[in-house]
Amino acid sequence: MATESKSINSAWTFFKYMAFIVGIALAVLTFVALPYEYILGHGKSALTVAAWTAHGWLFPIYLIATFNLSLKLKWPLAKTLLVMVAGTVPLMSFVAERKVGREVDSIS
Repeated sequence: MATESKSINSAWTFFKYMAFIVGIALAVLTFVALPYEYILGHGKSALTVAAWTAHGWLFPIYLIATFNLSLKLKWPLAKTLLVMVAGTVPLMSFVAERKVGREVDSIS
C-alpha cells in the first residue's frame, strides 16, 4: 500500500507541475501574445513564435502526466479526456488541477 501511495504522489506531483506550467504558458500566450499580435497589430515576433513552439512541446508532456495519473487513480476514459482537454482552455488547467488535488488528498 505504501508503494502505491508513493506512486500516486509521484504521478500527482508530475501532473501538478505540468498543469501549472501549461496553464501559465497558455494564459500568457492567450492574454498577452495574441492581443499583442492581432489587436495591437504588431504581427508575429520571434519571441511569440518561440513561446508558441515551447507550449507545443510542453502540452504533450501535460498529456503524458495526465495519462500517467489517470492510470494510477484508475479513472474512466471520459474523465481522463476531460482533464486532458482542460489543458487546451486558458485557465482551465488550474481548475482541473484543483479538483484532481482534492481527489488525491482524499485518497492519501
